[in-house]
Amino acid sequence: MKNISILIVEDERIIAMDLQLQLQALGYQVCDIAASGRLAIACAERDRPDLVLMDIHLEGDMDGVDAASEIYRRLKIPIVFLSAYAENATLQRAKNAMPYGYLVKPISPRELHATLQMAMVRYTLQHRTDEELGRMGKAMQAAELDVWEWRVEADQMQTFSLAGNAPRASGLAANESIRHFIEQVDARDAAAVSEAIAGTRDHGCALDIRFRARAEPGQDERWLHARARCFDDDAGRRIIGVLQDITGQCRAEERLRQAATVFDSTSEGIAILDARRKVVSVNPAFSQHTGYSAEEAMAWPDIDPLYQTPHSFARAGPPASSDERNLWQGNVNYLHKNRKVINIWESISIVPAPNGGVANYVLVFSDISSVLAAQEQLTYLAKHDPLTNLCNRRMLQDRMEYGLAQTTRHQKMMAVLLIDLDHFKTINDSLGHSHGDQLLSTIAARLQGSVRASDTVARLGGDEFCIVLGDIESPGDVDLMAQKLLQRLAEPVRLEQMVCYVTGSIGISMAPADGMSVDELLRNADQAMYGAKHAGRNRYCFFAPAMQKAAEVRLQISNGLHQALEEGQFRLEFQPIIDLASGRIREAEALLRWQHPEHGVINPAVFIPIAEECGLSGKICEWVYDQALSVIREWRDTVRDDLRIAINVSALHFRDLQNPARWLDKLRRAGVPGQALMLEVTESLLLDADRKVQEALDLYRAAGIRIALDDFGTGYSALSYLQRYQLDCLKIDQAFVRRITDEPRDHALCEAIVVMAHKLGLKVIAEGVETPAQAAILQTCRCEHAQGFLYSHPLPADLFVELLRQRGGRLPGDFPPDPRALSA
Repeated sequence: MKNISILIVEDERIIAMDLQLQLQALGYQVCDIAASGRLAIACAERDRPDLVLMDIHLEGDMDGVDAASEIYRRLKIPIVFLSAYAENATLQRAKNAMPYGYLVKPISPRELHATLQMAMVRYTLQHRTDEELGRMGKAMQAAELDVWEWRVEADQMQTFSLAGNAPRASGLAANESIRHFIEQVDARDAAAVSEAIAGTRDHGCALDIRFRARAEPGQDERWLHARARCFDDDAGRRIIGVLQDITGQCRAEERLRQAATVFDSTSEGIAILDARRKVVSVNPAFSQHTGYSAEEAMAWPDIDPLYQTPHSFARAGPPASSDERNLWQGNVNYLHKNRKVINIWESISIVPAPNGGVANYVLVFSDISSVLAAQEQLTYLAKHDPLTNLCNRRMLQDRMEYGLAQTTRHQKMMAVLLIDLDHFKTINDSLGHSHGDQLLSTIAARLQGSVRASDTVARLGGDEFCIVLGDIESPGDVDLMAQKLLQRLAEPVRLEQMVCYVTGSIGISMAPADGMSVDELLRNADQAMYGAKHAGRNRYCFFAPAMQKAAEVRLQISNGLHQALEEGQFRLEFQPIIDLASGRIREAEALLRWQHPEHGVINPAVFIPIAEECGLSGKICEWVYDQALSVIREWRDTVRDDLRIAINVSALHFRDLQNPARWLDKLRRAGVPGQALMLEVTESLLLDADRKVQEALDLYRAAGIRIALDDFGTGYSALSYLQRYQLDCLKIDQAFVRRITDEPRDHALCEAIVVMAHKLGLKVIAEGVETPAQAAILQTCRCEHAQGFLYSHPLPADLFVELLRQRGGRLPGDFPPDPRALSA
């Protein structure tokens, strides 16, 4: 008791001194005596006594009850009241100040001592309880736990914190009914929460449930965890428990689930190693790629058995930064369980330990064997032809550049042989592309087998090949090689159940004589090959400077054709076709002329083949047709209504059925009858004809347009197409007419052609008639029509109209031709 310090608050000095003496006699220590409420508060704050004896009735603006309440609120010092009165009002005020005792004056020492003893025992117990509750409240606050209680009978739901603060964990409204509490739960979980609470209420079972709190639109999802038990006591049935916000935990668990799913389902192999590089865990993809099960991998002393060559990646110290956690990545080789080598792209990362060292290594890898194989295949395909496995143009460029460098270094020659298969398109179209590909593969193998291993054989595309011969001593070596290649090409090729024959045309350029660049040598070889084609095919031709000049001319003509169309440099001239029996002009052939502003008139035989090569023949043919329509419409309206114009039509026109449909539409809109036109086609069109050509010819004939076969006898003449196609007229080529008076064979051929045509119901026109004797023979052969310089040169439209108007469209002379001209 000697350690108990007491503050006496009494405004009557005698009583205060008496209490001091009694307390000291009982062994208590009196720290001070205060006579007013405010002085009592000041002394308590200064001396911090163990207990305060407080007179209720004090003089001044603050009585004992107010002073006691303030001291307990500030300092939590126990108070024992002194009073000479014990009326109810005084007791009620004192009770509100939560005193630890109440003494009525006068006080006996024994009563004083007993009251003080009981007050100190109570205070000590209360203090311990408060400390325990404080510790528990702080612990629950640290754990973010709120306490919740549902008084079942009263249906009162409370949520509070033991720390004395407002509940923070749940964020749910407190002091409401259980229904209102359930309404604050997310609709997806409300039924489960309600059922769990009802189970605890009805059966007393423990409650443990996770649920989502209802969130407003735009708010993040929030998870809560509720635990509780049911208690029955004098207060009735209560469910008491704790409520915790576990949103962070749920998010972490979700991330872990996602990571686990990725770990198990990713196609990349993953191995987790400890700091000693021993396998701790692997995912299924690891086993799929390597063939080792998880148990087998974890039994290894370290990860080295996985590598073809040991791969040490251990790190002595911790990573200095997050970037250094990515320890290594690159291409390595693994050994599959079946000892097969696997190409791997591997990444190794570090998981730092809490002490700053290395806790784990994470090895992530993917099998790139197929990728590397694909890259190799792509690299191969980038430089090789996929059909024949020969070099392609890109690789040929590299080989030729290397060969040219060697040529310069060793003072030798290099030859470039450009090979084009003759009439390959006909073979490809008639036998099909699969047989065409088989033929190309066979030819490629023959070419490859005909040269040295150091020479290059390339396929440039389609049916065009190139051979580069290096280290050439003399052009004679190239001559022998070209002959050998032609012989090999001419050998029969067996395609399944048939045998095919093919030839080739070879153009040759030599370095350094014909150029020292890849482009120049290929260009010159191409010109030489063009010369071999024109010389009759199935031959070889060395480049000559004159070929370059011809190529330049072809290029100038090709470029000039575009300007000719745009600037109106083309014009039509008309040559009459006369009736041999009467001399009357029946028809006129429209002949295309190119009036070049610098070179004058260019022969159609020169520019028409070039137009077909550069793709302008269709536009030129369209221009001719439009001009012919305009002319014949005017002539029929102003001169004669029975005239007909014949125009030459490119074979390409018939490959697209839209062209005949368009021409017939133009014919209809121009108001010209079909009988006013005749289309002249060549034998080559009918030889290569397919269904589209037949349909186009039928469309024209159905519209009344006549079809004439031009230059008959100069191409691949075959009687089969005369039977297959509906024609109206044959035109005997001038090559036969020119020698008809001198060559009995030509005479016989012309006569045979006329007889055959008549038997087939066809009219005959003889071209190139220049002498009366030729006309007389044709008349004798019963040829109906003729055209040529004997009657008229091709004329511009205005002069041709004057010719028509002279003598009613009849030409002067003997008609029918006088047979006496033969003797002349």
